[in-house]
Amino acid sequence: MMEPNFELLPVDDSPITTPTLVCSWCGGWRFVKRRKSPKGHQIYLCRVCGRHFTHNTDKFVPILNPEAEYEKDIWDCRNLGLKARIGRQQYKVNFVGIEQPWLLKAAKQYIRYTLATLSFSSGSEKVLALKRFSVFLAINYPTIEPADIDRSTIADFLLYIAGQNLSANTRCHTIGSMRSFFETCIQNEWVSFRRYLIRSEDFPKRLSSVPRFIPEDVMRQLNEHLSDLPEPVMRMVMVLTECGMRISELLFLESNCLLQDKSGDWFLRYYQFKMKKEITIPISRELVRVIQEQQRYITNALSIEKFVYLFCANEGGGCKGGFTASPKNMAAYTFSRYLNKLAERYNICDVTGSLWHFQAHQFRHSVGTRMINSGVPQHIVQRYLGHESPQMTAVYAHIFDQTMKEEVAKFHGKVVNVAGQVVESNVEIETADLEWFKRNIQAQSLPNGSCALPTISQGCPHANACLSCNHFRTTVEFLREHSQQLEQTEKIIDKAKANGWQRQVEMNEKIAINLRNIITSLEGTTDG
Repeated sequence: MMEPNFELLPVDDSPITTPTLVCSWCGGWRFVKRRKSPKGHQIYLCRVCGRHFTHNTDKFVPILNPEAEYEKDIWDCRNLGLKARIGRQQYKVNFVGIEQPWLLKAAKQYIRYTLATLSFSSGSEKVLALKRFSVFLAINYPTIEPADIDRSTIADFLLYIAGQNLSANTRCHTIGSMRSFFETCIQNEWVSFRRYLIRSEDFPKRLSSVPRFIPEDVMRQLNEHLSDLPEPVMRMVMVLTECGMRISELLFLESNCLLQDKSGDWFLRYYQFKMKKEITIPISRELVRVIQEQQRYITNALSIEKFVYLFCANEGGGCKGGFTASPKNMAAYTFSRYLNKLAERYNICDVTGSLWHFQAHQFRHSVGTRMINSGVPQHIVQRYLGHESPQMTAVYAHIFDQTMKEEVAKFHGKVVNVAGQVVESNVEIETADLEWFKRNIQAQSLPNGSCALPTISQGCPHANACLSCNHFRTTVEFLREHSQQLEQTEKIIDKAKANGWQRQVEMNEKIAINLRNIITSLEGTTDG
């Protein structure tokens, strides 16, 4: 293989297209000269990825033969032609720490094999499991050979990781990675392991996931001080708050992300890197204006550089005051840093008085939780968030069950229909407090309850017949009114019977029966 020839480049600012020097970040060969570093190294700006680099041998790594990279103990994905983890500057897989030579060799073969189908970051996670296994062997079985590893060894390993203060999910990932490693080595005849070393019963029970949503009180405090964030960061918060996308999807959201249908409604199109698919979701006109403002900002701020994304980084990172657009993507931790600095400045706290620590993924959980709590069907939430399975969306449904339980505990009494049957609801029904019903149903306030007629209905088909209507709802607050009405109804029935008014008798007896059922059910509430 010929050695790379690093030629001296022209001093002018025109794009350099010589392939003798490439960007150490993306391998691109279109770049321009910038300033020199304090150590005298020439700095270049890549026109492809927007990052700065030098051809200093300490930082610049030319594209090598992948076979040579595989021989190293630290692999750089840029030298293997692989993409780094989206949204994070993670470029390397580090095998340092795997002490056993046979395990190190097998680990490299295994990770190289998995990189054909898995992402680079997934390979890094599997290496971490192999390192744990290596440390375990070094402590407990320093001279063991692969053929000597049996179920007894694995049982000791399971006890070892159980005592490492790892979460149940992390232990599951570790055990799963080791099972995959053993089976792949056996299938490819790399190492003579025994079969079925790890079995299904070895996995600990995973804990139910609880969404890490942002409490409404914290969101209110954040919104109060949102204008103190740099304008691009403020718009990023607005997009996350409505759409609930992952931070990697926001950072790499392309500028031409807006779509409009024939009806004039707007949609946001973006790519989900985790699911490897593109999705389109409806958005509000308010958010459309926010995105259009950001599009104009990018056009004006980065008119010289070609930048295809909606959001960019600040020159110098998130530690500097103000915001000067730089033609590169913001790092995920930088976005969170802006919010946490704001929280410190204005003492944004939760109900316990503890300072709130913002994480970008909390916005996604908040959107999912809010949609579930607002009564949006779970399959719609699943499609909106781009979940592959209902189980992923069920994480947010769990908190809805908790919210229901808490809200029901606040009830002063039952909510019943005309038959005296308890109707589930997640709000307290009072004449002066029908806000939830006003948003979801017509909710006409009646002298002795409320109407639960759905919004899609075209008016009430029952004229003055609420006590014979299935849409009628009432609570214990109206118990006195129901008793008075029952007394009046019984007088009407007696008079109708005396005069032979059979139709009036039939109509009012039905109302009387419903009133008795309602009173019996509501009196049970007061007795309890």
